[in-house]
Amino acid sequence: MKTVKILIADDHDLIREGLKSLLEPEPSITIIAEAINGEEVLAQIKQLPELDIILMDINMPVMDGIDTTLKIKENYPEIGIIVLTMYNRKEFVKNLIASGADGYVLKNSGKKVLMEAINCVAGGEPYYEKEITRTIMSTFKKPLSYRTNVDVELTEREKDVIRLIVRGKSTEEIAEQLFISKHTVDTHRKHILAKLEVKNVAGIIRYAIQTGLVKDYDLL
Repeated sequence: MKTVKILIADDHDLIREGLKSLLEPEPSITIIAEAINGEEVLAQIKQLPELDIILMDINMPVMDGIDTTLKIKENYPEIGIIVLTMYNRKEFVKNLIASGADGYVLKNSGKKVLMEAINCVAGGEPYYEKEITRTIMSTFKKPLSYRTNVDVELTEREKDVIRLIVRGKSTEEIAEQLFISKHTVDTHRKHILAKLEVKNVAGIIRYAIQTGLVKDYDLL
């Protein structure tokens, strides 16, 4: 069994110690580093080529979790990021989606939920806690705005790429599942953004849900 190597990022000592005491007894998990802000996370990543997952707090000093996640996903897309948050507000969840995090877990959840999230993300699948999923659906299940390009013509391959993006798949995973190169995936992604007239993955998700290209179960 592969051991999942984790970095815990939280500026509160009690939270970090609590997470360690919760996870260290698990034989499939190894805590290899800790950080108290985003800058420390970015500095440590360079020294941790074996890192699999970061448990990321949002409200950290110096650099918060959302900005840190954006930078990590830009430079180290293979590292899984599970956001630990106290908040489940619509605007907050939209920012989390835009950051590219792989999982979202509320801090008042138990060990079972946290382990489910770790196992899913370690296996290359996104994890949305049920409460977060409901918020995502209520956020994006609205009438299409006048700025959404509903008449766009997408190829079947572009639709396949969108469905996998909505499921939180990385460029490499999409390439493997569709039997195409990573460069081709990047090209499809650029074409999709241009056709939909959106700027990021959050815009793609919004379009996919609002037009029915993906269904509720695609986010479960």
